[in-house]
Amino acid sequence: MARNLGLEAGVDVAEQIRVEAARLFHHRGYGMTAIREIADAVGISSSTMYHHYRNKQDLLFAISLQFMREFNDAILPVLTDSTRAPQDRLDEAITLHLHISSARSTELLSIRGNRGALSPDQLDTIVGMQATYQRAVRDTVADIRGPGAETSDVEITTLALMDLINGVCQWFDPSGRLSMDAIADRYRDIARSLVIGS
Repeated sequence: MARNLGLEAGVDVAEQIRVEAARLFHHRGYGMTAIREIADAVGISSSTMYHHYRNKQDLLFAISLQFMREFNDAILPVLTDSTRAPQDRLDEAITLHLHISSARSTELLSIRGNRGALSPDQLDTIVGMQATYQRAVRDTVADIRGPGAETSDVEITTLALMDLINGVCQWFDPSGRLSMDAIADRYRDIARSLVIGS
């Protein structure tokens, strides 16, 4: 019989649901994961699940929204800090991006792999938050390149940079030869070459 996590002190049931759902969506697929399986993984009843989330779609949206809010809250203040040199801002943003993506790869890959299951309004919200982050990266790239930079060059460089850093979470292995710190060091160097030398 499922225990009542809601009665256990200090347990954030909604968060536990998001964590287990992200894991199952990533490993089994959104379409192949039933609400009952998520509830069992958390150790709650299906009725408790529905108390927190109306359906799987709302749960996927909650996972996506929570991740993007926390991601943007961590990185946007760095990118928009006009008291710092733009290259320093970009270096730190790349480091944060890689570390967050690695630490929360299950959530991130679950979101990427299942975004088509979101409603149009939900998808617009998530895409809008991603666009806000990308604009901040673009503006920082423009600051580095200087006032004479062509807008199209800045846009293409930003897209190339996003492709570069977004892919790491798909192949990074924490038990592998390189640590995330070492990878971040190398990727910052590559990004500098891309932004300054392009």
